[in-house]
Amino acid sequence: MTQILLVDDHALFRASLSRLLADHPDLRVTGQCATVEEAIQLMESNTYDLVLLDYELGDRRGIDVAQAAKRIGFTGKILLVTVGLTPTEVRHLLNLGISGIFLKNSSPEELLDAIRSVCAGGNWMDPKYQQQVEASAAAGMSARAKFTERDRHVLKGVFEGLANKEIAEQLGVSESAIKASLQQLFGKTGVRTRGQLVRVALEHYRRELL
Repeated sequence: MTQILLVDDHALFRASLSRLLADHPDLRVTGQCATVEEAIQLMESNTYDLVLLDYELGDRRGIDVAQAAKRIGFTGKILLVTVGLTPTEVRHLLNLGISGIFLKNSSPEELLDAIRSVCAGGNWMDPKYQQQVEASAAAGMSARAKFTERDRHVLKGVFEGLANKEIAEQLGVSESAIKASLQQLFGKTGVRTRGQLVRVALEHYRRELL
């Protein structure tokens, strides 16, 4: 069962979410609060799989919670719920390690999908912000390092849908070496997931990879 902490300064919204999630036996709200300070205290003293975090918290912002989560070593996931963010806010939040951005005007069904996706280890990005992330990555590519021969081999394996272990066997290296190569590729291209890596590399490095 997924243990969820709701952080939102509107009691009515928290109550609505609690009722929605109560209908799903795999999801359980085990904590809720309205302020940054309360959220930090609860994350320090309890175990949660997911923090469902509103960005607007009175005169504070959800980024304050995300910063605190990183500082205290919080191991759960954070799914940010918002009515809108600037590109700069999106970049800062992703750098802090949040797992998703969900728009409040989306449907309850989409929220459930987002929660389950994030808790399963994936990422959830509203299409509006997905475009921003990819555009930002593309804009910074000219200043990034070129792909090495190892980079190209690893990317080819990713394109073919191979698991890290299978790529490692092809190249005769350890699986941890492939994981390290992927992290370097994420850094070079400015993305956070394998899917984003494939799209950006194909769009901007197609000739180099042929």
